[in-house]
Amino acid sequence: MSGMILEELRFSFVDAEGKCTLLADAGNFSANQSRALFHYIDEDYIVWEMRDNLKNIMEYIERGAESEASIRAALAVMAVRAFWGKYRSRRVLWMGAQNRATIGIAKMLPIVHEENRLYAVSSDFPDVMEDNVVPICASCESFPLPEHFFDVAVVDGAEVSAERMTQILLSLRVGGLLLFVLPAGAEFLGTIPGAASLSDDAGNTLLYARLTRETKALLAEETLAGQLALQKRLVSYILDEVGGSLGTLLATGDAEQLDAAIAQVSLAEDTFLPIYEELLSEDVKYLANRFKESLIEFRLHQGKERRGRVMEDYFALRREMKEQDDF
Repeated sequence: MSGMILEELRFSFVDAEGKCTLLADAGNFSANQSRALFHYIDEDYIVWEMRDNLKNIMEYIERGAESEASIRAALAVMAVRAFWGKYRSRRVLWMGAQNRATIGIAKMLPIVHEENRLYAVSSDFPDVMEDNVVPICASCESFPLPEHFFDVAVVDGAEVSAERMTQILLSLRVGGLLLFVLPAGAEFLGTIPGAASLSDDAGNTLLYARLTRETKALLAEETLAGQLALQKRLVSYILDEVGGSLGTLLATGDAEQLDAAIAQVSLAEDTFLPIYEELLSEDVKYLANRFKESLIEFRLHQGKERRGRVMEDYFALRREMKEQDDF
């Protein structure tokens, strides 16, 4: 039987296969460097305040009707453990529907540090929210994520692409914790470097991973490579659109169509700017500009000689792109 276990001061999770994973040890004094006390002493009697707070959150979540209750209780314990360890304020990102785990984590945040904040990205919010919750009414897939900003990122019930998961990971500070709930039957087609998992009897899964310096460097490199490839594909698409009708366009000399072609080539030229330093060829941007200028010259004066120059400049640009940068 899977679920959360509290033994004295230690919070553990037993998964569907009977494996027991320690999530938090409230008796580890040396791990606490925050304002919050794990405990306080009253007339020589130790009262385990942090243990009791976490226990209350666990029980509150598990009293709910969600089938993922035990997974979300584990999520809450791991999230709280991640932000109680330091003195400075922490930022938690929550993406997905608001539920009992959101409320439990939000209530714990100010206990540890009064400036802790939970940034909730969702399309729907309850009427009453905790004071330390920052609501962001936006799509989980489209909200622009700042890099190196959050300490904990929770994705609960939100459908995110592999590319979006990379962005979420990169929004964490180094050492930050990602917690990703996959309901029973749901699939995530990407990979999360260094991820481990907990699962319950119903098939719900909690994936968790920390962002290391090595993982951050690898993801940033992959993101750059992906962005570079995307920009190259965009330029190629624009120029293919222009080139496909270039012969007919030059033969008719239609002013409106020439203006549209010049605007497209200008867009291609502008698209080169952010990736220019990453290109193998130093001539691509120059050739794009020359092609645009020859189109403008033809638009203004036309003529057989100028028509030939437009074609020469177009093929020179496309040849350079293909030979040097594998567009």
